Formats: sequence, structure tokens, C-alpha cells
Amino acid sequence: MDYKAWVVVADSSQARIFGANSRGGGLTELEKFEHPESRMKDQDLKTDKAGRMYSMQGEFRTTAEQTPARKMEAERFAQKLADHLEKSQHNNKFERLILVAAPSFLGMLRNSLKDTTRRTLSNELDKDLCRVEKPEEIRKRLPEYLW
Repeated sequence: MDYKAWVVVADSSQARIFGANSRGGGLTELEKFEHPESRMKDQDLKTDKAGRMYSMQGEFRTTAEQTPARKMEAERFAQKLADHLEKSQHNNKFERLILVAAPSFLGMLRNSLKDTTRRTLSNELDKDLCRVEKPEEIRKRLPEYLW
């Protein structure tokens, strides 16, 4: 077991993973992920116009917009991050998982986790701490006891 717990600090475009060996101790930064596509504008992510279909009345109609491209990119990043956490948990890199994510991204990330990884989830905080640089500053903004 590398660390007792992993603390994931994330939003839709970046994530940092920290290791913790005690409930009230410090954090060690282990990995950083970036997904710049989540910061792009929808129009920059789309390559084509909305699809068209021929109706029974003989006219073309535009199909309704399904999901905004930025949201799709955020979901893609959440799945990529969840896959990494699943693999790391399978390789015994951590026992417990703490998610600290922007409220809009926390649900996406949680829903992307498989049951085996979700069972390791000890705590969730809906805070956006991605812009906080130093691990010590992030730790100060977390509960006294992580699990």
C-alpha cells in the first residue's frame, strides 16, 4: 500500500492527486492531469453544423442539440480520471479515496466511478480548490480529519 488515502482535487479541466498516510496529516502531491478541451468554447469543439433530417412533410429540419460539447468533454475527463483511480485502486495504491471537486464536476466524477472504487470513497467535498497551488494550503481548507 503506497498511501492510506488519496485525495483528488479536481474540476472539469484539471485534477491533482495527493497521498495521505494519516487522517490529520499533510498531503504529498503524486500526479497532475490536465484536460484543456473542457475550457474551450462549444463552438471551438464542434466541427460540423447540427444534423438535418428529412421529414414526412417533405422539408428539412435541424435535429435538436443533444449535449453541449463542453459538458461532453467534462464527462470524458471524469471517465478518464475514474478509470485511472480504478486501476490504481486495483494495484493497491490507496485504501481510501477523498474527492474534492467543483460542485458541477463532483457528481460527474462520482457517477463515473465503478462500484469497487466507489466503496473506497471516504469523503466528498464540493469545493473548487484547483487554483490553490501549495498542498499545505489545500490541506488547511479540508476537514481536520480526512476520514
